[in-house]
Amino acid sequence: MLEEIHASRKPVGFEQLDVSAIVSRYLPAGMPRADVLAAMRQHSGARIIEESPVTLIVRDDQGKAMLDPDARSVVMTFTFDGAGKLAQVQAVHLKHQ
Repeated sequence: MLEEIHASRKPVGFEQLDVSAIVSRYLPAGMPRADVLAAMRQHSGARIIEESPVTLIVRDDQGKAMLDPDARSVVMTFTFDGAGKLAQVQAVHLKHQ
């Protein structure tokens, strides 16, 4: 999933590309929270930024800002319903400044 995002169109300047559709193909609505967490842990560069019963925010960085002219990140916000099922995905692909 992250490989597909990083291979897609690159953000320019302060542009934030909505990549929610790509993430949703791999992690569809209704998926259990434990499965989403397991999928994120499979990606070595993905870090959990915030975790609560209803929200999970994950960031994946490619390259290091200031050292890599093509340093980019994917920030994914997963929202879960009361039963712990994935209700919504919001994901953006952005360039480090």
